[in-house]
Formats: sequence, structure tokens, C-alpha cells
Amino acid sequence: MPSLNCLFVVQGEGRGHLTQALALRAMLREAGHHVSAVLVGRPPDRRLPGFFVRKIGAPVQCFDSPGFALDARRRGVQPGATLLHNLRRAGAFREGLARLDAAVRRHRPDVIVNFFEPLTALYTRLYRPRVPVVCIAHQYMFHHPAYPFPPGFGLQRTLLRAYTDGTAAGAARRLALSLYPADDLPARRLTVMPPLLRPEVFRLPDGLEEPFLLVYVLNSGYADALVAWHERHPEVRLHCFWDHPDAEDMLAYDDTLTFHPLDDEKFLGMMARCRGLACTAGFESVCEALYLGKPVLMVPVEGHFEQRCNALDAEALGAGRYSPHFNLDRLLAYLPHHHPPTARFRAWVDSARPRFVAAIEAAVRAAAPPLVPVA
Repeated sequence: MPSLNCLFVVQGEGRGHLTQALALRAMLREAGHHVSAVLVGRPPDRRLPGFFVRKIGAPVQCFDSPGFALDARRRGVQPGATLLHNLRRAGAFREGLARLDAAVRRHRPDVIVNFFEPLTALYTRLYRPRVPVVCIAHQYMFHHPAYPFPPGFGLQRTLLRAYTDGTAAGAARRLALSLYPADDLPARRLTVMPPLLRPEVFRLPDGLEEPFLLVYVLNSGYADALVAWHERHPEVRLHCFWDHPDAEDMLAYDDTLTFHPLDDEKFLGMMARCRGLACTAGFESVCEALYLGKPVLMVPVEGHFEQRCNALDAEALGAGRYSPHFNLDRLLAYLPHHHPPTARFRAWVDSARPRFVAAIEAAVRAAAPPLVPVA
């Protein structure tokens, strides 16, 4: 196929969708395609990590997009406040839609790849661009019968599926990232795909273990819980990566607790060497730990039903343990019993590149007008 011109639109809250975009950009480049521009939707209080701008290899433009409203402790999600907060920002979202349209007109892409950015679906419905949209996210597995939702939570499950459906409105394809293979659902335009891990993960050494635990928290409010646990266990060395609006440098709390600003290479390097990882239950960090065979304590953000689902799904696979709190005692108790499905998971992840390239090329071919034979 001729070289494709791709436009990426990425949800920028957290690092998961950003790292997926980095991984896919590398795969497409190896296949002879290119990414002409990247638009990142994010709330105004979220900074775009420097590593993403340095590594994506394309012009990056940010725009205001819906985000979560956190409680006063900056730990939990408040659903009602989130709805009101985003309704008040409707004007900013209209500007974001205009930026999306301007980028499509300027770059004239062959395909738009949407990494779970909700305004992209609204743009597709309102502006009806004559270009296929391919949506990529692990959240599309919520529509698959193989996905093990926690028992109960009927209302949350219905709302989560409705929102996830909405992010892919008008899309040509939905690529559902999954921890394990499962059947495709052609009737829903849903294809089950391996996780998208960055090339740096595959270059990390195997079999390393140093005497420290690694912690990743998206919301800085969890630092208080970590400090409280650390005060009871000062003998356990902790390295914590956090997204704190006022902390741009490394902060040594004491000899055995250090806080680091987000740094993708440093974080991955320390993951390869740690005894275990404790993190909010985002999909990407769990996948990286699974690939490296590291045990994980998965702590869903309070009020974040999607992360609770992520944690239980990964626990069933053998990634580690779900916990409602950052109680690292649970991780320490689990370490001797960790038997990860590393070989099986790696084989699934290693099949990603040809699958993603083929899926995106197929979406472009399907959207192309049929050739008219010459009489």
C-alpha cells in the first residue's frame, strides 16, 4: 500500500493513551507510513509530559477536552462534579472541535487514529470528515462477552459501556486492546488487539531485581497514603513517580522514599529492576509490568469504576493483586506467590505490529471509492 498520512488524536489525561500513540507511531513508520500531526485533548490542569513531545516525531497541538473532577484530596473522581465541570467548559470544547477540523483540512490525512479522545466522536458526527476514523483503546473490550466485569454494578456497567460507545461514534473500526486473545466482533466493527507497548519496553533487560518497590500514582493526593505507610515501614525503599503540579524535580522525602516527576525512560528502567510495582489501575502500566514479569498491586482511583474493572481483569490473568488502598503490605505478602503468565503474554504482545498495520490499512482501503473500470 502507498504511504499513509495519519493524524493522531490522543486523550492526554494520564500517560496510557500517550504511550500507545508512541508505540503505534513507531509501528507505522516501520511500515512506511507517517504521522503528520498529533492533537492531544486534555483538561487545563494536566501537563503534557515532555517525553511525549520529544518522542512522537510530529507537530503536537493541545486543546481543551473533558476530564475528571477530583475531590479536595486529589485522589478520587467525583461523577457529579465531573459532569457539571465539563458542562461549564462547553465553550472551550467548541474551540477544540474547530481545532480538530482545521487540522484535518490542513494535513488532509488518509486516516484519523483516535486514542479514546471523546471530542473526536463529536467532531465526526458534526463535521462528517471524508476520512475514516480508527478508534483504539482497551475500553472497547467492555463490549466483549469475554470481558469479566465485577459482579453487581449494573448501573455503572451500563453507563461505562454507553460512554465508551460514544467515544467511537462514526468510527470505521474499533481496535480493542486486550490482555488476552479473544474473538473479533465484526457486527460491532470491533477487533481484539494486543496491548500497544513502546519499543523501549522490549529493550529492557530480563531477570533484574533490586531491593525497592516502585510506585506510580496519577493523582498526587495519594502521596499522603504512601508517606503514612512509609512512616510505618521505613526499612522498605520506595521510588514513587507522580504527576504533581508544583513538583518538577526529584524530591527525596528521606533516605528510603523518593518522589520523581513523570519520566518514561527512568520509570521503565526502574520497573525492570524493582521487586514489585504499586500503581493506580491504568491499563498501560499493568501491561508493562506483565511483559517484564513484575508483580503489581493495582489500586483503582477512588470512584473510577473503569479502573476497578481493569484491576480485576488483570488479577484474573495473574498480574498481581487488586487493592482498594495503597497498602503495600498486600504487595509484600504477594511477592513470594507471584507466577506471571509472562511467556504467553509476551507472545500476544509481540504479534501487535502486523495486526495494527493491517487493521489501519484495511480501514483506509474500505473507505476508498471503488475504481471505475475504463471502457
